[in-house]
Amino acid sequence: MKAQPKTPFLTPLPPRPLPPPKKPLPSRRAITRWLYGLSGILVIISAGAALFYFSKPTVIVLTNATGATVYLDGEPRGTTNQLNRFSLTGVSPGKHAIRLTHPEYLDTEQVITVEYGFLATKVNLPLRPARFTLTIQTEPQTTVRLDGIQVGETDPQTGVLAIQNVRVGTHQLSLQRAGYLPFASPVDMPESDHQVTFPLHLDLNGYWKGTWQEAATGKAGEFILSLGQTGTTLSGLWEEPGPAPTKPPRSFPVLGRLLDQQRLTLERKDETGRTLTFEGQVSATGRDLLGTWQDGKRTGHWTGSRSDTKPTFSPLPGVPPLPTAVEPGPRLTMPADGLPTLSPAPPGSALTESSDPSPLSRAQSLYEQRRYDEALAQCDAILKQDPKNNAARDLKRRIQKSLDILKAPPVDNETPSP
Repeated sequence: MKAQPKTPFLTPLPPRPLPPPKKPLPSRRAITRWLYGLSGILVIISAGAALFYFSKPTVIVLTNATGATVYLDGEPRGTTNQLNRFSLTGVSPGKHAIRLTHPEYLDTEQVITVEYGFLATKVNLPLRPARFTLTIQTEPQTTVRLDGIQVGETDPQTGVLAIQNVRVGTHQLSLQRAGYLPFASPVDMPESDHQVTFPLHLDLNGYWKGTWQEAATGKAGEFILSLGQTGTTLSGLWEEPGPAPTKPPRSFPVLGRLLDQQRLTLERKDETGRTLTFEGQVSATGRDLLGTWQDGKRTGHWTGSRSDTKPTFSPLPGVPPLPTAVEPGPRLTMPADGLPTLSPAPPGSALTESSDPSPLSRAQSLYEQRRYDEALAQCDAILKQDPKNNAARDLKRRIQKSLDILKAPPVDNETPSP
């Protein structure tokens, strides 16, 4: 019996999935609602972007002082409150300059950049103190003025005056005391306590009358010293009686320095060209002086006193004195060009031209009034008519010496050597 062939086993195929059911198309009404919603979202986004772009943020200024004035781009906007802050509203985006001012602090300024946005921008601007103590030290006791306002006097013992609450910056300081040269100088106040020292110098401007004496021979004589002063520099004219009672006084230019508060040194030449050095000590009142002199061979002492008006030499018995003017002591000043000048004499202080009809007396009167050019012209006119007039020639020599003193350069900074 034959075997039956095996029938191959067939695996059944899985059933095919059914296609998904077709979604129904949205209705026209749904589409319209969807479009309206999308449009609303777009409108909201656009409005927010516009508000963000055109917004003006608030700037909050923080500092360390109450009552500080806040400036925005140079315009005052208000002052900081008790919390040391101030809000600047409606600041447009971009760069702006913020400045703070306060009487007790230094001004401060900062440039900031304000960005677009709804959040406030905070700016921290601390202020630095602007007032400190300025200490003045001088000798002797002095009245002190700061920026034209009298602030007190230095202590008579220590010579110190402490000025509180001086603002940082440049100030004009002036010191004044009777009998001393006034002093004025700018002072730069830093951002800290500051101390400055300014010495005062005795005011030696004016006329001095005194006597000198030679130690070896006992020879003595009178002198009238007309001094001008610029700081510690001294210059002027030394006059002694003429060689004869009818002769005008002899004149010698004088240069010197004030060595310290009360010591001075002067130099002049005599008729032979020998240099005489005078050293002296001025009294505390500035009215008297006493010292020694020497010329390399001779020595002696000299003494003098200040005169508020121009003095005259003691007249000799039986000899009338030469006519002279009575006037306040001169004050020599040193202008920028370095040439010393004499202040003019007050009206009515000298003899008038009509006091004496004599040409020589008129020339003498013009010389005493310091009208040197006119006096020199008068002397020339006298000598033209009388070339042997020795009195006119001597007066002309005195006038020329006075002009040479006025045109002489100032003494250098070194102390004249004895």
